[in-house]
Amino acid sequence: GPLAEPGFVPLMTVVLCFSTAFGFVEIGVTAYATERGLPALAGLLLGLMSVGSALGGLAYGSRSWRFALVPQFSLLLALMGAGLAVLSFAGHAVAFAALGFFAGIVMAPVLIVQSMLVAKSVRAEHTAEAFTWSASALLAGVGIGLGAGGVLLEVYRSNAALASAAACALLAALLA
Repeated sequence: GPLAEPGFVPLMTVVLCFSTAFGFVEIGVTAYATERGLPALAGLLLGLMSVGSALGGLAYGSRSWRFALVPQFSLLLALMGAGLAVLSFAGHAVAFAALGFFAGIVMAPVLIVQSMLVAKSVRAEHTAEAFTWSASALLAGVGIGLGAGGVLLEVYRSNAALASAAACALLAALLA
């Protein structure tokens, strides 16, 4: 199966790592809004980040890229980490919303490149199983980030969860 393919397990490690950032983001944004006494703001902030992600995905998919997927993956993950790091310093809700939108721009392209790498990393007969492993790693990472973020937020403020998200994305960039 795909686990025997060279490079597949390291790719799943990267997926687990960067998807942990997604969990930290979800709980960190929710905590940010709650800290400001506006818990419903979390939906708007996450929605704006999702709009940025969708636009980033459309922009990425609308053109041909001349360099290999692995360097693209690493660069996109580094940009995701940088955007989340900046977001962890945002104080005012309007700045947070704008920075969240821009941080989201690379999220869909990260997922697009991840899918292309999964497809290219295994033989055709292992594709379905490879995508099952990939989806499992992605969802496990989100769960880890949500759980770890919840524990972190018992002691620290939202910026700690967002900084942890940035660290996970940057570590994934290095691993990629």
